[in-house]
Amino acid sequence: MTNREKIVKLARTFKAICSHPVEFARFSLAFGESHLKGHASRKHGVGSGLPTIDLLDLFPNFSERVVPYAYLEGGSTAIDLALLKALARRYENCRYFEIGAWRGESVANVASVAEECVSLSLSDDELRTLGWNDLHLATARFFSDGLKNVVHIGHDSKTFDYRPYLGTCDIVFIDGDHSYDGVRSDTVNAFRLLRDERSVIVWHDYMRTAETDILWGVLAGLLDGAPQGASRHIYHVSNTLCAVYINGRIPLADVVYPATPDKVFEVQITAKKYRP
Repeated sequence: MTNREKIVKLARTFKAICSHPVEFARFSLAFGESHLKGHASRKHGVGSGLPTIDLLDLFPNFSERVVPYAYLEGGSTAIDLALLKALARRYENCRYFEIGAWRGESVANVASVAEECVSLSLSDDELRTLGWNDLHLATARFFSDGLKNVVHIGHDSKTFDYRPYLGTCDIVFIDGDHSYDGVRSDTVNAFRLLRDERSVIVWHDYMRTAETDILWGVLAGLLDGAPQGASRHIYHVSNTLCAVYINGRIPLADVVYPATPDKVFEVQITAKKYRP
């Protein structure tokens, strides 16, 4: 096949993709992720993703109860929420700040062990402009509305005035806009919120699964948003979808796919009608 024939074939393929909205969206996403993977690899040397730390090296006696949990689309996994609770227990009078609320599962779980929680998410009016209807809005903050130690703030995280919270937070959880620009902006602000060297940042959806499929837009955004030198303290936490910024000497875990299980979790599932 000549070069001209190759170009014609490529042009026809692209035209066919563009004529189908779903395929065009998939193509655009794949192209964007590929570009951001190259960027993260060239600038930060993470072509294979973040180094991994083992959950049991962080918490040798790890044991948490996750309540509430909805088992519905778009939420965190149970182990992600358990990680947040375990981190919150490290601090006396913990102040937790999250960006992105959704149903309020994460902040409701952390509120059971933290002193004060702040949940920043788009306002109802802003959500309506994104196409949310009344049914969607009814799910927002479902589990966290009414909790006495949770402050809900309706505002775009990119333009929010963080000054009242600067230097006061023990944990910052980033689970809002998962685009590169959104994660980078939220990361810049998250580091400004940290209280001291013991404070941590957790990014949700660094990976699509606990073993594979890195979201390169999220990774590139968080690394570009972190201060110089901070990236050496940013890791993937085994068995979770999360990346974490945490100081201290923590051994790195060997990562092999598919993984041979090196730990076992005990799971008890109890379901009952929800009554706020």
